[in-house]
Amino acid sequence: MGAEMPFQVERSALDSGIMVLALSGTMTMGNQLEQLERNVRDLATSNQNRIVLDMSRITYLDSSAIGVLVSCHGTVRNFGGQLRLAGVTARVGTIFKMTGVGELFSLDPTRDIAVSALAPKPSAEPS
Repeated sequence: MGAEMPFQVERSALDSGIMVLALSGTMTMGNQLEQLERNVRDLATSNQNRIVLDMSRITYLDSSAIGVLVSCHGTVRNFGGQLRLAGVTARVGTIFKMTGVGELFSLDPTRDIAVSALAPKPSAEPS
């Protein structure tokens, strides 16, 4: 079996104000997970509370990672925002189903769909 890829987070702000955190590697207990939780909390408390976690390059996650994702979801929601998970692989999706947390998250097949779901809706023009 190959070496595990370290967990990494690449952060980018879109013009729409939506924050995308592109995650890669294996999400297991450790400092990187704590840093992800801090990053999400800092974003939510500074009113950057429309967040997409692009999980298309996550190869595995453990129970610690699930706990952090649940915590991040609650934090963002408590600050009036929304957290969406994009590109969840079949393996990670199976873990979500087995642990019963799949229903908690807003899951989108791609990053672009998740971003569209968080984009402000154009207001209807008066006729």
